[in-house]
Amino acid sequence: MNERLAILVWAADPDSPHLCATPFHFAAAAAAMDAEVEMYFTARSVRLLVPGVAETLHPGGQGSDMPPLSHFLHEAVRYGARLYACPTAMQAHGVAPEALRTEVRGQAGAAAFIGRTLDPEWRTLTF
Repeated sequence: MNERLAILVWAADPDSPHLCATPFHFAAAAAAMDAEVEMYFTARSVRLLVPGVAETLHPGGQGSDMPPLSHFLHEAVRYGARLYACPTAMQAHGVAPEALRTEVRGQAGAAAFIGRTLDPEWRTLTF
C-alpha cells in the first residue's frame, strides 16, 4: 500500500519566515520516500502561494546561506507534493484564484483536509 500524508499549513506565514521552510522539508522528504503528499494552506499561510512571496522570504534570515523559501516549495513540488489553497482563507486575505502560483493544484479547504484526517489510509501533520 502506498503511504499517504496530508499536511495542514496554517502557522507558517510570510511574517514569520523562519517557520515557513519546515512544512516544505517534510513534504519533500515524504514525497521522496514515495508517499502521496498533499499540502493544505489556510489562514495567513495561503499568502505563501502568491507568486513572488516565497521568492522574497528567507527562512534563515537576510544574509544567511539558506536559499529563499521558493527553493523549498519547488523541491516539495518536484518530488510530487500537491499544493492546495483554502478558498475561505483566500477570500479573507484577498487572494484571487487567478493569483495563485502555477504549482497550486487547486482549492481545497477544511472539508477536504478533515476528510483526509478521517480516512485511515492517510496520516496528517500540522504546521
